[in-house]
Amino acid sequence: MTHCAGCADAADPAFACNRHGGKGACPEDDHAPKTCEGRGFVSAVGAISSQIRAGFGGFIGLDMAACIPVLAAQGVEPRIAALLLPAWEQGMIRAASEARKDREDT
Repeated sequence: MTHCAGCADAADPAFACNRHGGKGACPEDDHAPKTCEGRGFVSAVGAISSQIRAGFGGFIGLDMAACIPVLAAQGVEPRIAALLLPAWEQGMIRAASEARKDREDT
């Protein structure tokens, strides 16, 4: 589990998952893909990490025209990629925006 190291080091048990004696929810369990297509998409998505659009403020989105053929080459059905990529992109945009705000606040 990729998040387990953070849970094991959590000082507050409210933030640790129940595997590590806490009461917090595990992101791996709560956000894991539920379908075969979703699991295939997530396993192949590392291949699109360089297919981004960036502006002066940093990350602004994914290059969808480049992402779909890359994911298709990884075995993801293009129609599935076209359905899932916008949601994936929105999550990445939110995360990038939060990271920018955190950097500005420090």
